[in-house]
Amino acid sequence: MLILRFQRKGKKRDSIFRVVAVDSRMAATKGTPKEILGWWDPRKNKFDLNKERILYWLSQGAQQSDSCHNLLVKAGIIKDKKIAINLRKKKNKKEGEEQIKEIKTQEPAEEKIETGEELLKETESELISEEKKEEQQKEETKIEE
Repeated sequence: MLILRFQRKGKKRDSIFRVVAVDSRMAATKGTPKEILGWWDPRKNKFDLNKERILYWLSQGAQQSDSCHNLLVKAGIIKDKKIAINLRKKKNKKEGEEQIKEIKTQEPAEEKIETGEELLKETESELISEEKKEEQQKEETKIEE
């Protein structure tokens, strides 16, 4: 399957991206693309795209990456809504903030402290019972020998 994606070129910290049609199994930087369809300079916010060839590849069933899709929408080659790329990070951040607010609004209750002490007692009694079981097993093995 073919995919339209960016291929990074340029110097360190001065990147320019090619828009290429490439096999989806290939890494973006490795291998030779089927066709170079244009370029995009994010620093100057300039781009040059071959509209005819992009539409040809899309008609042949090629998919586009999210970032490439947003550039094609910006260029007016395809008419669709832009895709929110950083949506997952924002959701996780909002969920974390909500959890912090809930914790801050909760007042420490005495019941929670008591249940914590009860849990400690239960775990201690479980440890003691496990130790007794182990001792019994050792005694049984000694008797059998």
